[in-house]
Amino acid sequence: MQTITISAKGQVVIPANIRKKLNLIKGDKLVIMEEEGYIKMIPPADLTSLCGAWSDLDTTTVRKQIEDMRKEERY
Repeated sequence: MQTITISAKGQVVIPANIRKKLNLIKGDKLVIMEEEGYIKMIPPADLTSLCGAWSDLDTTTVRKQIEDMRKEERY
């Protein structure tokens, strides 16, 4: 476990060993979320790697759910 410091601008530095392990480079984006009192930073999934993984997926329902989530984030 490592400790990081939050700067005056709210910035944090991800330790080099973690960046290397996760192949994170300058300009990469992370998804950040709070869950049960914890902060999670997660590299976004490469959705192309999931193509065909769920053959009976109802994409209409999934698209509707995504649209609903996006609408909620705007408010």
